[in-house]
Amino acid sequence: MAAERTRSDKGKKGDAFLKDYTSRLTDEHLRFLDMRLKHRLTGDMAEAINFLSSSPDMDKHLSNSKGADEFFDLLDVIQKQVEREARRRHS
Repeated sequence: MAAERTRSDKGKKGDAFLKDYTSRLTDEHLRFLDMRLKHRLTGDMAEAINFLSSSPDMDKHLSNSKGADEFFDLLDVIQKQVEREARRRHS
């Protein structure tokens, strides 16, 4: 039960971090990430990851991944939060 609570708390902190991170992005950077993470054409992932890792707090967040699967799952979560933020700004 305590392990579940720890994972749940960690997820909530991660969600709050991503919401804060995306809210601080400029419209141009938000569009950039939205396009790169959504379409994932040749070179898009590398560009998106380079952009994300240029922010020290996001770089630290990404480095907490325990492996490749968790890293790419985190990129999917980031992409969904970027989409939500873009919709919020333009609705």
